[in-house]
Amino acid sequence: MANLLACPFCRELFAVDEASECEHCGVGLVPMEKLPPSREALAEAAARGELTPPEHQDLPWSYWGRGRGPLLVLAAAGLALFFAPWVSITSPSDAVLSGFDLAHARAGWLWGGAVGWFLLMPLVFTRRSVIQLRGVRVIAATFALMTLGETSMMLILRPSQNPYVRTVYEYAWGLYASGAVSALATYFAVRLGGRIDDLRDLSRIVDVPETSEGQPLH
Repeated sequence: MANLLACPFCRELFAVDEASECEHCGVGLVPMEKLPPSREALAEAAARGELTPPEHQDLPWSYWGRGRGPLLVLAAAGLALFFAPWVSITSPSDAVLSGFDLAHARAGWLWGGAVGWFLLMPLVFTRRSVIQLRGVRVIAATFALMTLGETSMMLILRPSQNPYVRTVYEYAWGLYASGAVSALATYFAVRLGGRIDDLRDLSRIVDVPETSEGQPLH
């Protein structure tokens, strides 16, 4: 092996004094021992359990890429907006009601969105590999979408008026902001974990092995 040169592209072997470049590829030859494993060798090592694929490797707790960070921020914002003004009443008395106030009164179904945000944060935070993040896409999107469904229902289905006491109200900024945050969070949730066939952005964080062609395994 120490006396052999190899083509980095086709991996054909040559004696040290036989040639300086591959006669088929025109690529300069390098010592055989300096070549990285081939794609096939890496795949076989992963199948034998000798190599942990990069998509299964743990990312740092502080990793914010591939939708993880934005989704955590949006979940926290969505939960905070649950306590922001959703409805402003001007008659028969002045009052400003948050999502929490409405859920605590007669709109108990609004608790679903708040619970969704509350569960989404630990769900995403505890997923530290690409494969784990991709695995919770459906449930994360479901949690993120709940508030958008609730705010849409409030905008479409206006509450009935009491025939004796007319209530004058308008929806406040918190309701619209909650719906917008929910829609944006759903966008990130369905893409959580990113692409699995291109992990080059993780090369500085986890071990993404390269093939003999100098390209990442994925």
